[in-house]
Amino acid sequence: MNFVQMHGTTTFVSFPSHIMAEENQDPKLVPIPPTFHASDTGKPFDHCLMCNQYLLDEGTPYMIEKAVKQHPEMNVVETIFEYAMCMFCAIRMHESLSVESRERISAYFQSNVNFEKRHFDLLGQTDDIANWIGKCAVKRTPISESSEYQLVAQCEGKNLVFSAMPFALSLAAMEEMSSLLSAQSLGEIDDFIGKYFSGPPEVAALLKKKFVMV
Repeated sequence: MNFVQMHGTTTFVSFPSHIMAEENQDPKLVPIPPTFHASDTGKPFDHCLMCNQYLLDEGTPYMIEKAVKQHPEMNVVETIFEYAMCMFCAIRMHESLSVESRERISAYFQSNVNFEKRHFDLLGQTDDIANWIGKCAVKRTPISESSEYQLVAQCEGKNLVFSAMPFALSLAAMEEMSSLLSAQSLGEIDDFIGKYFSGPPEVAALLKKKFVMV
């Protein structure tokens, strides 16, 4: 996981099942675009953050998540953190949240995003990833107007899966989601950061106040 600096609220999206591609669907696959490559290598992520499973074998399902901060005054876009996680670990992380948090987050998505309609509307626009991540999936505002945003994708091996994902979340949406988490879920976040973050202690302390698993 690549943490650089944390401002505002960051959301770890551990997805409810209604957001995932169903096994009986035949989603469109394309080679993973550079937007979802590791920023330090410029190459696709190849191992799961948690269990170190190799991810690029054909048919291996996993998630990629990136959090980005924009510095318009310097014309700089900074990756705050990024990682890939196999589907088994992503589901396990989701299940580690309290029932209360899971229900609240699921209700939040269901109230704010019609993923089925979004998929139908965008399926003919897979030639340009910007069509899928150019606006916040929740607020429907241009992601370029958000000081921070999060990108999420579902992948299989060397391919990106067009299902409910990929999508982007603006800072406004992340802040709303962070308010839905229980004390138990916040404790899980602390444990996660403590195990996988190896940066400066002062940044780790800030992460524990702002980082959110959803």
